[in-house]
Amino acid sequence: MRALTTSFMLAGLFTLKAGLNPTHASDLTAVKITPANAATHVQSGHDAIGGIGDWALSNGTLCLILAGLENEGDFSPRGGTLRDIGFCDRADDQFVSQQDLLDGSLAKPVSISDVRASIGQDSAALTTLGQYRGFMIETRYTLNNQHKARIGVQKRIWRADEDAADTGILATATLNYHSMKTFLLNTRAPERSNGFAQEQFVGRGILSYTDAARPVDTVIMMSPHDLRHPVSYAMRQRTATLHKKQDGETHALPAFALSDSSALAFLTLTAPFSLGDGSRLGLAQLLQVPFMGLDEGDEIILEEEIWVVPSADVAAVTDIFFADAPLLTGHVAAKNDPVRVHIDRVDGTPFTQTTIDQDGRFAAHLPVGDYRLRVLSPAADPLVQTVSVPAQGLTIDLGPLPQAARIALPRGAAMRLAFRGTKGTPDPHFEDDLTGYVVSGEDGVIAEEKVSDVHLTGRPHDPTHIVLPDGDYIVYGVRGPEYEVTQTRLEIRDGADVTLNLAAPQRALSTPDHMAADMHVHAAPSLDNAFSTVKRVRTFVAEHGEIMVAAEHDTVFDFNPLLRDMQLSDKMIAITGTEVTSTQQTPRAPYSIGHMNFFPLEVKPHAHKRGLPNHENRRTRDVLHDMHVHFDDPVAQLNHPRDNFALTGETLPDDFRELINDEQFFDHMGVAAHPYNPHRSIDSVPNNSLIEKDAVTGKRDIDFDVLEIMNGSQGWRPERVDATRQDWLSLVSQGIKIAATANSDSHNKWQQVALPRNMVRLGADRPADFSLTNFTKSVKAGAFYGTTGPFLDLRLGEAKIGDTHKGKTAQLSGRVFAADWAMADELRVQVNGTTIATQKLSADGRFDMRLDFDKDSYVTLEAIGQAGEIYKAVYPGFYPYAYSNPIYVDADGDGRWAPPGLPQ
Repeated sequence: MRALTTSFMLAGLFTLKAGLNPTHASDLTAVKITPANAATHVQSGHDAIGGIGDWALSNGTLCLILAGLENEGDFSPRGGTLRDIGFCDRADDQFVSQQDLLDGSLAKPVSISDVRASIGQDSAALTTLGQYRGFMIETRYTLNNQHKARIGVQKRIWRADEDAADTGILATATLNYHSMKTFLLNTRAPERSNGFAQEQFVGRGILSYTDAARPVDTVIMMSPHDLRHPVSYAMRQRTATLHKKQDGETHALPAFALSDSSALAFLTLTAPFSLGDGSRLGLAQLLQVPFMGLDEGDEIILEEEIWVVPSADVAAVTDIFFADAPLLTGHVAAKNDPVRVHIDRVDGTPFTQTTIDQDGRFAAHLPVGDYRLRVLSPAADPLVQTVSVPAQGLTIDLGPLPQAARIALPRGAAMRLAFRGTKGTPDPHFEDDLTGYVVSGEDGVIAEEKVSDVHLTGRPHDPTHIVLPDGDYIVYGVRGPEYEVTQTRLEIRDGADVTLNLAAPQRALSTPDHMAADMHVHAAPSLDNAFSTVKRVRTFVAEHGEIMVAAEHDTVFDFNPLLRDMQLSDKMIAITGTEVTSTQQTPRAPYSIGHMNFFPLEVKPHAHKRGLPNHENRRTRDVLHDMHVHFDDPVAQLNHPRDNFALTGETLPDDFRELINDEQFFDHMGVAAHPYNPHRSIDSVPNNSLIEKDAVTGKRDIDFDVLEIMNGSQGWRPERVDATRQDWLSLVSQGIKIAATANSDSHNKWQQVALPRNMVRLGADRPADFSLTNFTKSVKAGAFYGTTGPFLDLRLGEAKIGDTHKGKTAQLSGRVFAADWAMADELRVQVNGTTIATQKLSADGRFDMRLDFDKDSYVTLEAIGQAGEIYKAVYPGFYPYAYSNPIYVDADGDGRWAPPGLPQ
């Protein structure tokens, strides 16, 4: 949508120029979603999860969904919380979830016990009743026909009796984990706004509020501009008042906002401060909080609102709040795309931001006063100008932006273009959204990673150009580790346009009967990022990833319709899956139950979370059984069960509970609340929690098919592979035949996808010959290996990876092969998890050795290399490495494999 469109957004009444249709009273809806009406009320959009059993509210323009009481929330095992918000006909939902918390604590979520619907002459509403130990909150969400894009939110808070829980802070928490950029605005006192500058508060404790709490009344959450349907949510607290029963007086309450890259929250204090004017939550004010609370009979009333706009610019929101202010219109002559205009107060306080349209024009409503305009583009120096906006408005021409070179990209070939600065030129950042968004933490600014790569599929929808500032660059053409790397140099001077002439990488080697799979990939449908699904497909094809498992957090998502739209079904296979993402710490799962992938799955389009069953406050074996029943025995993968060696020793440090990371299952084993000990037997305490069978289903907590031992770059978690590998080999040695996977766990635009990768033996080496049945069979059988560059051809006698060799002796033979820039030079061979041989690889990578076995055993190997100049440039943070899954040895030939046990 063009920037000028915002000037037509008056009092929330969108014209047809915004692409939204007017509504009538008959469009008002407040109803529970049933199988009969689900096709009408279930929303779409990247983060839409509402379905049958949930509650729908609409005025025909906006549609929102509250989770049904039986559907768990992100902070509570019960539903009734706000889950989806979007325009009814736009497929644009990017809202994750919102819930009230007492004292700002995840341990004190308000549990919803009732949801009711009502429709009046000009409005419709859903009302929830919730409580935490007798502390009551009634919340009413209202849509009307006057302000089509506004959700009215009214909260009434009281104590049910004198024994009810007490609190000094009520927090309305919104999960926004690395998903949408936030802008902090004070509409009543703009000089207190913070704009895109945020302070980290998640994980730092309540004392961080003295730095992080901002005296603002509005938080704007904005999607990336490049989504097919960009959207923004502006949450504003209009009033917060305490109504005293004893004297009938009304008092304004202090209120603040917290926001970082993980979450945001409105904090409302339950009593006025006795020290301070309410504009700051300093230490003196924070010390008053424990003495606050509600007397029986008193009430707090919060008047809030959520505005929704079909734009990723701040001005789309500020033009609503300041619709009666003068209009500033302007023009910038620019050939660079995109161009953002930041409008600050003259003292530097942020006020708003917008994007120029295709004709170089922009517009924003601004109160009378002096402002500083900053015009930003991807590769040009900022253009800065101070203006005074009078009551009658102002039109200005800012002149031309400094030029930057447009680089015409190659056409017709799939590859990743890796641009690297040289001779002192920094790497470019092609995904800079030019918002200036920044989060500061205890150790300084938490910098966003640069994206210096461009991804091409060889199809007409590829980007045609990028822009670069003057400088010297090396450009690498990459197509994954099976291909050579091409390169060329660029010298950009005086903003002169250049055509990039770079040969497409040619295949360096073949991998007969194997296809490359990444079984852990995320995009915008996950709650923790907003990376475009179109770009995700483009990144995967460019990297020659052949099989992509969609592992979106807590929803079931299918990429295949998008592949067909992009005409890329012949380039890659997309498998529908999910990542079950446990977050709640409950008596049954004191540290949650970690993360686990399931695939292949089938999307149930009208079901809550698209068919994913509830999993919080459950035991791992129960979730494994539910997924087995609901989705016909999918592959189950335990994700990133360790990060390091901290909790893997024979003995543990006294403070080991403080070191537990609840996302790493082997740090706590769910119900055990204790780390797995790889040095002790599986039937010893507490390890035996993993093999306790459910009396009805027979399922155990360890009944996964595969375990993820490689996750993301090696440099990000240097010990992750070795620590998790130790756990894996410990399990296999004790008879738990679980295979090891290597995945990217890629989420955001700066993370590498399709590396590490699994080379799965399928009897096929191209998407046209792919069989889903063969794939799941091979994965469960462990007929694959993991790699970041080297490839393996391995046999023990005639047995291949995942097979069983019969006999007490055999030749271990094969080769390690790679493109010349990703070679391995060392081979390590293990029997029963213990390395028995380490040798340098010959030039042709071949190896051959005799192995003798005195009992049933298993054989694995690793190939390791050093990252050279090209490898470091195209895969920063990685080095060449490959490992095999086991070849099992039935030494006595009795037809059954007896585990060798742990080393003595």
